[in-house]
Amino acid sequence: MIMHDWNTENPEAILLIHPMLASAALVRSCLTDYLGDCHRYLVPDLSAHGAAGNETYRSAADEAKAIHSYLISEDVTHLKLAYGASLGGVVLLELLEYKDLDIDHLFFEGMSFFTDATFMYWIFRFAFLFAHRNAVKNPALAMKKMTSLYGAECAEEMTNNLIRMKKESIVNIVHDCGFVDLPRLEEKTQKKCTFTYGEKDFDYKKAMKIIPKVYPFAGTMVWPGYGHCEKLIKEPEVYADILKQDMCR
Repeated sequence: MIMHDWNTENPEAILLIHPMLASAALVRSCLTDYLGDCHRYLVPDLSAHGAAGNETYRSAADEAKAIHSYLISEDVTHLKLAYGASLGGVVLLELLEYKDLDIDHLFFEGMSFFTDATFMYWIFRFAFLFAHRNAVKNPALAMKKMTSLYGAECAEEMTNNLIRMKKESIVNIVHDCGFVDLPRLEEKTQKKCTFTYGEKDFDYKKAMKIIPKVYPFAGTMVWPGYGHCEKLIKEPEVYADILKQDMCR
């Protein structure tokens, strides 16, 4: 994990954790550029992504530990907002195990609620390893497919991350998203949480069944017509405004 720490002169800190195949650079272009200059932004490149592309991703727990260590080393124990998208949401849940952090608002986008998905794990393991092999063989075609899903602005970074990613990292990431460790959260913490999903997100139906059972005091939002993390990428200005509103509640 490599942490990017922007606007360090600002006292109000925000943590933003990217999804699989994305990076801190994409978080900057999709979020921080629209959230304004009044916050300190702590934006990690998770292992196997962005500036940490040469590192092997081991587990969400390891990523959370590295993030926590950085926050403590910088004496940042209070966060106005902690945000995690997809894989980043799984890492953020692990970060909540550290009780020395005070977080005002928790916002999750497209996070998996699969806790024992052996069959899904093998399906997605095969799919991502297949996509990786094909991307290595034909980067141009991979770029074209990524562009059709997430647009030209994000396609190059996401394709490069897919190509560089080691098989071990892919397997570990897929495992983490199929066997999520859902921590017990106090009612006070649950009320700080908002879980959001695109209507077409493959995680959406499962999450809507599980959230009321495990986190009944948390809030939920649904993006009509959107797939996995598409709202963030395709409507960044609108998305940033929603985050601002969440921080004001």
